[in-house]
Order: sequence, then structure tokens, then C-alpha cells
Amino acid sequence: MKDLVNFFFEVGTLKRTDRTGWSISGISKPDNVASHIYRTIVIGYLIAVLEKCDRDKVVRMIIFHDIPEARIGDLHKIAQNYIDMEEGEMKAAIDQSKLLPENIGKEYIELLKEFNEKETKESIVAKDADYLEAALSAKEHMVNGYKHAAEFIERVRSIIRTDSARKILDEIEKSDGFWWEGLKKMN
Repeated sequence: MKDLVNFFFEVGTLKRTDRTGWSISGISKPDNVASHIYRTIVIGYLIAVLEKCDRDKVVRMIIFHDIPEARIGDLHKIAQNYIDMEEGEMKAAIDQSKLLPENIGKEYIELLKEFNEKETKESIVAKDADYLEAALSAKEHMVNGYKHAAEFIERVRSIIRTDSARKILDEIEKSDGFWWEGLKKMN
């Protein structure tokens, strides 16, 4: 149980691990990896339902997809030109998996490999959810005056693969981000 508890503490560091791609765009308080994972889970679940694939597997894939960043950090795309992120993630994940019960550690590695290969319907949906979460964050930053965040949405447009993700991205682009309008109670 000690290793499992250490794994839980390690996962907790993701609450303090900033998403670095936003900092190079001039955003002084980027979101963290843990909050990114959470919203990606919600997005992935709903896209899995829309795309009629195994939503449980999509959610499990997303839960584990960024846990290696607890050891290697979140590397923005410029840094990834110099460092093989996928190789580093897999090395970290293999070491992390040793802290888990054997069957769960094995599943963690298998899910991460499938996610990175982007060949199954579930991995494509999980990856689209990951990209859409970045597009939502970009839109939020754009609403707050960070015009360079638009580049993130353009990039997402060029790499998403499911029809549902494309439709959602269309709505993200049209949105002003003020989801709460009309919900205030007038007394």
C-alpha cells in the first residue's frame, strides 16, 4: 500500500504542474495538468457517447494520459522539437507503473500506448477530447485578451479527427465563452 499511496501523492503534483504552452503565449497564470485532465475526461466521455464507442475505455485512457508529466513536466510544442516527449512519458510511465498493483500497472502502460498510437476509435476520441480541452482553454484566454491563443484553436482544427469533435470546435469558435449569461436570478 505504501507504493500506492506514493503514487497518489505523485499524481497530486499535477495540481501544481502548469501547462507550459500557455506561458509562451504570454499567459501569466496557466491552468494546471490536473484541471486539464478533469475537463478532458468530461469531454471524452461525451464524445465517446456521441461517437458510439467504449466510453469507459476512453475515460480510463484520459485519466492516465498525462500522469507521466508528474515526473517530466508539461513540455510545450517548441520544447518537444528538442526532446522526445513520447519517449520520456513512456519511460516515466513504466517506472510509475511499478508503484501500482501489477494488473493496474500493465493496464496503465497499455492505455498510454494505445492513446499515443491514435489507431483505435477510443484513442482517437480520447485524443480529440485532449485537443478540444486545449481549444476551450484557448478560447477562454482569447476572451481575456490573449489574442495569440487563437493559434491553439487553428492547430486543433487541423488535427481533430471525429465528426463530433469538429462540430464541438465549431461551437467553441462561435462562442463568446460567457456560459453563465441568462443564469443570474433577477429579484
